[in-house]
Amino acid sequence: MTVKLLPVAMLLINFCSTACNGPAQEIRAVMLADDTTAPPTDTMIANGDTIQTDRIASWKKFEQYNGQFAEEVALLEQEPLRSRLDRLLGKNRKIFMERFKVCPPIEVDDKTLFNQGRMPDETGPYEAAIAIDMDRDIVYAAYSFHKNVMIFSEKNDTLYPEKFRQWLHR
Repeated sequence: MTVKLLPVAMLLINFCSTACNGPAQEIRAVMLADDTTAPPTDTMIANGDTIQTDRIASWKKFEQYNGQFAEEVALLEQEPLRSRLDRLLGKNRKIFMERFKVCPPIEVDDKTLFNQGRMPDETGPYEAAIAIDMDRDIVYAAYSFHKNVMIFSEKNDTLYPEKFRQWLHR
């Protein structure tokens, strides 16, 4: 029986050695990402392992708003704040903007911008506040509604700037 299988075994060995010694076929693979959206380019965080671009300094112009009124400088309409607030607040932007009509001067202290507002002719529960941690590149917003406070923060960050925390706990 082994004599009958010997020619078949030799044929298989020859075929395998010829196939293995033949030219290699190039294998190409395509990796598809789950999320194909491009990452935002306005990270504005300068750290040691990235190349610093002009977009990183875009919070720089916000430092000059210290002591100015939000309405005079159109604070909430300045980019990149406008688009980031749109993403952060979503459908709540209208409510936030209604509560941000009457504002004291903007405060910029230790790379943190803070401002608060309230509805015209209203006191108490209809207020709003915004803070930007310019070092960490995080925008925070909140508004009050019948003694309840709705808090929004990018990256779900809860390490709120000091003035923002004070506003939340007033």
